Amino acid sequence: MTIAEELERLSAAQDDHHEENSKTEKCELNGWNSSKSVAPGVPRARLVAKDGRTLYKNVEIPERYRVTLKNWFHLVIECNWRSVTVLFAGGFLFSWSFFGFCYYLITMHHGYKKEGNVTCIENVDSLITAFLFSVEAQHTIGFGFRYMTDQCSGAVFTLTLQCICGVFLQTMLAGIVVAKVLRPKKRRQEMRFSRLAVIGPLDEHDQTPTLMIRLADIQEKLFLAESHVRLYMVSSRLNKNGDRELVGFKDINVGYDAGWDRVLLLWPIVVRHLIDENSPFHGMSKQDIENGNFELIMTVEGIVEATGMTFQARTSFLPDEIQWGYRFKPMVMMNEKTCKYEVHYNLFDQVERVPDFDLQTSEDEEPHKYASGFT
Repeated sequence: MTIAEELERLSAAQDDHHEENSKTEKCELNGWNSSKSVAPGVPRARLVAKDGRTLYKNVEIPERYRVTLKNWFHLVIECNWRSVTVLFAGGFLFSWSFFGFCYYLITMHHGYKKEGNVTCIENVDSLITAFLFSVEAQHTIGFGFRYMTDQCSGAVFTLTLQCICGVFLQTMLAGIVVAKVLRPKKRRQEMRFSRLAVIGPLDEHDQTPTLMIRLADIQEKLFLAESHVRLYMVSSRLNKNGDRELVGFKDINVGYDAGWDRVLLLWPIVVRHLIDENSPFHGMSKQDIENGNFELIMTVEGIVEATGMTFQARTSFLPDEIQWGYRFKPMVMMNEKTCKYEVHYNLFDQVERVPDFDLQTSEDEEPHKYASGFT
């Protein structure tokens, strides 16, 4: 073998090694390993956080700023109260200062004193007095020591324009404050989802495998109307380029056919999904679920009775947040002394192991087509 052939062989081997390292590094940057299943301990990327925030990043959106500015009113409502207060105060200060400066320029242009000792705006001879006149004019406080005369048409036009802009500004800013007050964001934060999901038997007398998630509304006085739950599964896989991509979005049945997805959140409930032949979990073992490439996204929607506003609360569960062979401990129990039911929220995330649990349904069990989606 000649020296040139040997150098060409070494160069090709180096290029292949570099390409393989680059592909591995790219997969690690995506938060996934290069195998078909995610190994234990490897960080998983998720779409929705446990508190409902979306964690994905939008890149290369066409006309991004134009689309954002079209919905500026709704974006302002989503800002925190500190930002809304600054915007509210800044809007009025800018309006007062701008028109005050205009009045000052008009006064200086025509001169403070005109023939017959008459001025465009009486007793406005500085920026401070022009600012005070602007505040009085915009909010119709009333003209006293400072008032406008009919000697300057430009000043009259400016006053008319300020009155129109002032009404529009006040209506818009007041509308933002009212919309933000009525927005049920705090109501959404009062929804509680269990930290983990569990797979266990339907109940003590029925070994039908069931995926269960506990849900509660911790607000004691403000009740919800028309509340209902949904559960979705988002799947992913590695493509030939080593990138992990979303490939599936399934709606998991929690009792839609029988109407059990419409829940009554007066006390904590357990939302259930029966694992039958129509379930995406059908035929999956404990190891398959632990190494699965999916994310469960759960939503609950409801109407606040006090305002009639609709809200949506969200959470998600990764495969390592699903416990196999467990069920939730009961937390609504009757106190025999007081003859009242008590809700023990310290047991909200508490689970107990179910011995000898198997995912396969017994052959003698009847299908639970219309089984309840919650308890």
